[in-house]
Amino acid sequence: MKKATLMMLVAVFMICSFGAFAGGQQDGGDDQIKIVYSQIDLVNPFFISRLEGAKAKAEELGVKLIVDDAQCDVAKQVSSMENYISQGVDGIVIITVDTTAMIDVVAQATEAGIPVLSVITLVEGSSANCVLDEYQFGFQAGINAGEWVVEELGGTADCAILGYPDMPQNKYRIDGMRDGLHSVAPNANVVSDNQSANNTANGMKCTEILLQANSDLEVIICHSDAVALGAYEAVMAAGRDSDRFFIGGIDATPPGLDAMKEKGIFRASVDMMPYAEAAHDIEMVMDLIAGKEVEDHPIDFERVTWKNLDEYLAGK
Repeated sequence: MKKATLMMLVAVFMICSFGAFAGGQQDGGDDQIKIVYSQIDLVNPFFISRLEGAKAKAEELGVKLIVDDAQCDVAKQVSSMENYISQGVDGIVIITVDTTAMIDVVAQATEAGIPVLSVITLVEGSSANCVLDEYQFGFQAGINAGEWVVEELGGTADCAILGYPDMPQNKYRIDGMRDGLHSVAPNANVVSDNQSANNTANGMKCTEILLQANSDLEVIICHSDAVALGAYEAVMAAGRDSDRFFIGGIDATPPGLDAMKEKGIFRASVDMMPYAEAAHDIEMVMDLIAGKEVEDHPIDFERVTWKNLDEYLAGK
């Protein structure tokens, strides 16, 4: 995948995100149920896929979907939610930038009679939760890398982890990636797990630093496909790609899967089924608005690797 191709993919998804935002603003009058759908950002293809799933379900149910892009800004997300609560929306679905900062906001919504569904991470006081086990999610990505180390590299390799510890819940994912790797390949050597990247550009920059500092680096595990695509570009530009090199991501986004289809160094990901799960979010918050009892929903995931890619894609 050439750099120009990657930039085109990013541009396409940026355009899609703005189109999804506009399309989500339905107007069916004052009696129409209004649901706020707030996400960490609308740049990452994972969140774009979630938005598309939520928008499709909202349109199916005749619901007005109010899309909120937090832009990775805690204060912005808090302020936006307080504004929507004051407007008297009917329900809120939220993927938080910072779970602690959102506790008071959820309390305000509850006091106003507005149910809140927290997704991926638990916000104390939410009406219900779609919870992702961040540690186990990262653990699956670590297993992907560990299997490569054992099956292709003889059980030993210099490895690096690209996480995003600035986001509190992501620390558990980093721990999972490290432990998953060692559960399969105990002799794998983690040369770095403190580089922080939250997008493709940062993934590229961090990988350039890692490659310069570690001449024997052959495995990079990333906390998202967006970051993994940046790592991919850096490895290719440095001429370090080989039959031995492994890059693994998380989220199984379309750009990540396209890179995997090339059968090159981007070799694995983990699918959280964002489109289908987001549709389920809307169904859950509609039940909450209707006063139904709703049980918490654990988000499932599936490993996608160089070994099962064709089978996985055939099932899509």
